[in-house]
Amino acid sequence: MPSVEQEKDLLERIAQGEIKAWEEFVELYGRLMYYAVQKTLKLKGIRCGKEEVEGIFHSLFIHLAEDKGRRLLKFRGKGNCSLATWIRTISVHYTIDVLRVQAKFAYQVSFEEVNEADFEASWQAPVMDPEKGLAEKEEEEKLKKALQELSSEERAFLKLYLEGVSASNLAKLYKVPVKSIYSRVAQLKEKIKEIIERG
Repeated sequence: MPSVEQEKDLLERIAQGEIKAWEEFVELYGRLMYYAVQKTLKLKGIRCGKEEVEGIFHSLFIHLAEDKGRRLLKFRGKGNCSLATWIRTISVHYTIDVLRVQAKFAYQVSFEEVNEADFEASWQAPVMDPEKGLAEKEEEEKLKKALQELSSEERAFLKLYLEGVSASNLAKLYKVPVKSIYSRVAQLKEKIKEIIERG
């Protein structure tokens, strides 16, 4: 395993947006994270299929990748704690948090997603026609309902794609050809369309 200094250097490279550094991180710690999620679910007595485990696993990657790995940069290596041990701890706590949320809510809203500038801008925006606004709201509700019918793994995949993760990086993460990523995006779009049309 890398030394603490090498681990910190890797995290700094991730924060700088170096794609190769993120690929190294996935290679070094991906299996550890997957096992931590799987083990935590088992210890909590939760029976999950491979799809559900992978859904949590991929959302954990999103959690760590947000803001150029901001959470990863909190690693200090104190008390001879290795990055592997630290990541395993994060993975366990994240899985437990997911279980708590799933037990209480069908879905949740992250209030951090709306910053102050966006909030202020919304007050200055022109007022929308009420009928047009109602129609758009109905479409939005239909889309939300359709997304809830997707599996947790499908939602995690779509979130990564919609947040701008490239097809090539998704292919590496899911260990499939790039063309399979484009094919899956098309399939999910069609599935969502069919769910909406079905009503």
